[in-house]
Amino acid sequence: MQCFLGIDVSKAKLDVALLLANGKFKSKVFANDAADFAALVQWLLGHVPEALTSVHVCMEATGSYHETLACFLSDQGWMVSVVNPLLVKRFAEVNRLRNKTDSGDAKCLAQFCQSGRPERWHAPSVSVRALQALVARLDTLQSMRQAECNRLDVAHSSVADSVRHVINDLDGAIAQVKAQIASTIND
Repeated sequence: MQCFLGIDVSKAKLDVALLLANGKFKSKVFANDAADFAALVQWLLGHVPEALTSVHVCMEATGSYHETLACFLSDQGWMVSVVNPLLVKRFAEVNRLRNKTDSGDAKCLAQFCQSGRPERWHAPSVSVRALQALVARLDTLQSMRQAECNRLDVAHSSVADSVRHVINDLDGAIAQVKAQIASTIND
């Protein structure tokens, strides 16, 4: 028995729609956090006891909001597909499914998964995820430093020392993250 789970991911919540083998849907909303990821798995197992081997999970690539859930499920052995939102949009248009609600989007994703059987998404290794997070953090810190340097160029003398202090703190944080990156690469 093959079932399909569509997950509409947003920053705060997950709208899920489970398309059962009999063609009926079961829907629920979960918070987009680690505690509710476990609750989602329990909910799935409550509806489909053999869910780990018979449920195909499908979600759209939504910037960074989908990544933690996709990694969580993939790490546990779930069949997860992360798909291009444009493909789902075109599928919905062709099949006249577009109900512009989060619940409707989750159902559309489940139907897209059933129809197209998208390929399995492979989560990056834990070390690659750590490296990606560190590089993103480095980019952020460097942008913050550049913004403070720009402020220093035009800062009033009453705040110039404060800006220099922030730049020095950022330099320290940048050096620390660079050291973590080097250590992660060496490991």
